[in-house]
Amino acid sequence: MAVTSKGPRISVNDLALFMVSSDTARMGIIRRAKFPQKSVVIRYRDARPPLVAHLTDPIRSVNPLATAEQMLAQRAIDPSQSSLAQDDAKQSIEVLHAIQGMANKLKGYDFQSVPLKQAKLKLGGVEVSVYADMLVHGSTKGHEQIGAAILRMTQDDADTDPAKAKRKEMGLYVATMARLHVDQNISSNRQPTNKLCMSIDVQHGEVFCAPDSNTRRMKDLENACRTIAALWPTIEK
Repeated sequence: MAVTSKGPRISVNDLALFMVSSDTARMGIIRRAKFPQKSVVIRYRDARPPLVAHLTDPIRSVNPLATAEQMLAQRAIDPSQSSLAQDDAKQSIEVLHAIQGMANKLKGYDFQSVPLKQAKLKLGGVEVSVYADMLVHGSTKGHEQIGAAILRMTQDDADTDPAKAKRKEMGLYVATMARLHVDQNISSNRQPTNKLCMSIDVQHGEVFCAPDSNTRRMKDLENACRTIAALWPTIEK
């Protein structure tokens, strides 16, 4: 039997999925979190930096995207690369195109670079891997404000109403965790605000900001983490 010495932990996306899943599916999510499989290819690893470079540029230059696309296009046809690496390169190019299609939705936000090192979010006895891709600055009535943006590159192509509703719920939960992450782990003289804490669903062209009234979601996330922590010792591979 495999043994893990690490305590309860889960990724931000898996916790969001946990929140909208059945009890049976939730057990599988906890099992994957406790016994993660090593991935040969980290999805979109080479797409994320150019996306951030593009969005944090004051004039939103497309140069980082164009440079990345050229590199990825070569990888996609490189016979020395694995089929997984080639497929990831193709999908990463789609992501680069998708962010350009979101220009109007994102133009009102002032994205800033984040600290390279960010602490994990501690919630209900669980370590949640929340990493802000960008900080978001704003101001209201002279008050300087701050939030955080998390880029999500999902692979769900379903366009049904239930699928859209599920993506929205997951996006709102991720945005809520972005707010909790800012409160707990981002030091700033600016005032954290929900409207600047967001999940950017790149492939579906959606931006989900943490709702103004977010107490219930925060409580639900904490209760879910307490459940994960309680079940963690009982999960076997």
